Amino acid sequence: MDEEIVSDEEMATRIRKLVLDVIELWSSKEAQLNYQKNVPIANVSAELFEQWTDFYNPDDRKFKMAFNETELKLLADFEHVLERETTRVSPYNVPDIELFVYTLEWREINNAAIELLNKIKN
Repeated sequence: MDEEIVSDEEMATRIRKLVLDVIELWSSKEAQLNYQKNVPIANVSAELFEQWTDFYNPDDRKFKMAFNETELKLLADFEHVLERETTRVSPYNVPDIELFVYTLEWREINNAAIELLNKIKN
C-alpha cells in the first residue's frame, strides 16, 4: 500500500484549513443548522466542540507553523472563550443545535468566532 508522504509545510497548510473551517462553522448559525439538516444523525452542537478539540493543538510544531504569532494569540483567546462557555454548558450535554443557537453561550462563542475570522482574514 502506498503511503502519502506529506511535507511539514503541507501538513501545516492542512491544519490551518481545518482550524479555519471549524471557526467558520462556529461563526455561522445558518451553516450549523444546515449541517444538522443535511446530516440528521449528527449532534452538531457536540461536534462543534469536538472538532475544535481535535484540531486546536497549540503545542504541536506543525500547528505553530500554520499560524503566525498574532494568529496564535487570537486562537488562544478563542480557546479561552470556549473554555469559559463550556463551564456553563457541557459539550457532552449541550442542547440540540436548533436550541443551542438561542443560548447566551452559543452567542458568546459565535461572536468570538466572527471576530476571530475578521482578524485572521484581514
